[in-house]
Amino acid sequence: MSNSNAGEKDRFNADFVWTLYAIVILLYGFVQAYLENGSGAFASIVQGLKAIYTSPAVLTHDYMAIAGIGAAFVNSAMAGLLVICAFKLAKLPMGSSQMGVLGLVLGFAFLGKNPLNMLPILIGGKLYSLYRKEPYKNHVTMAGFATCLAPAVSQPVHTPQIVATLGTTGAIILGVLIGFVVGFIINSMAGFIRKSHEGLNLYNVGWGAGLIALALTAAYNAIGIERFGPGSAISPGVSIANVFGTSVYYTDQLNIFLAVTAIYFLVMGFAAGGIGNYKLSELLYMKADDNSFYVKYGKGPTYLAMGILALLALAITLVFKVHINAPILGAILSMIGWGGFGKAVANCVTIITGVVLAGLIRYFVAPGFYRTGTFALAGYLSGQAVIWSSAFWGTCLSPMAKYFGWKWGVVVGMVHFTFANYIASFHWGQNLYNNGLAAGFVCVVMIPIIRSLDRAGKYPPRDV
Repeated sequence: MSNSNAGEKDRFNADFVWTLYAIVILLYGFVQAYLENGSGAFASIVQGLKAIYTSPAVLTHDYMAIAGIGAAFVNSAMAGLLVICAFKLAKLPMGSSQMGVLGLVLGFAFLGKNPLNMLPILIGGKLYSLYRKEPYKNHVTMAGFATCLAPAVSQPVHTPQIVATLGTTGAIILGVLIGFVVGFIINSMAGFIRKSHEGLNLYNVGWGAGLIALALTAAYNAIGIERFGPGSAISPGVSIANVFGTSVYYTDQLNIFLAVTAIYFLVMGFAAGGIGNYKLSELLYMKADDNSFYVKYGKGPTYLAMGILALLALAITLVFKVHINAPILGAILSMIGWGGFGKAVANCVTIITGVVLAGLIRYFVAPGFYRTGTFALAGYLSGQAVIWSSAFWGTCLSPMAKYFGWKWGVVVGMVHFTFANYIASFHWGQNLYNNGLAAGFVCVVMIPIIRSLDRAGKYPPRDV
């Protein structure tokens, strides 16, 4: 199967399937807004979008909590359609990595991305293509990934010290310039940083962008800004736990949406040719040296694998009665998007298992309130968004489970949970792909450890 698969002129190519999925998200938003507000649905969406566009947009901002479920879904669809338009402008047919971008964009547009703070980064990628005198299609995918730093575009106008110095207009201009710079440098950054994890961290841009966010944070601190204002990731007034728990009221609606998503991709998979000559087990253990499942297996099997990942997520949320919110939904949509680019179902299960085990260890060794009353084990597992968001996002380490085996995959998942819950405070929530940054640290710590115990030489260094 060649790269031309992504550009086939049929209605079931990736461009059609993911554009239609963005429209499904848009329609779901309008339906939920109508069910919640009746004839005032449109006005509620407009008001909600205004709240989203004027929010700091840092990592823990749950758009469903601040704008309502309808506006959050509409924002997700608009962000996805913006990136699809960028691909069209660049004349780039969608393939494995572009579906990964869409999964991340649609997911993170529930908790930090919106068209306004994404656009400068996409333009920065275009400026880099002009500087290099290369087609935009060579750089637009990385620019799409780099929208993880969208909060860095929004933040200056929400930082009192910057507004006091530059004025509101100056702060907005500063944010836009930061976006241009991010989009301009991310391609080179991502290519360089990939060597550190040998391609075993799928969220490579999250790792590189995390370092950029750390540099921005250090620069802010150097000029006397010690933390961002109220509502940010490390604000003393809004704890991560509180923000993560604000949209539990939408759990039923979000479970229904996950069911719709699973059915959608399963239907598209069968319509695009079904399983073909592959066995079901091969869909669960997809393998490709460059992680491009869409290229190797084709449309039908890839969409079916995505549908299976959606079913897996739905089963987990139902069995454990998980209170789904923006971070969890964003993590699930990200996982589904990467179902065509490195996230084999079986390897995802391995990583999720490791993260959940680490969460259980915290339950059994934490202070007693975790084990009494409403914080009994069942309640703990249903309400701990930090566990489930880390579990689904942590599947970016699926290649670690594939390369080193499922046992090490479980260990890697456990280690990832510890890093993911600790690292966000260092970049003040400016890097939405916090789990990608955490996964980068997991790789540089765990790969040498695993190899030091590998007396048989089963895991030689990978050439990337």
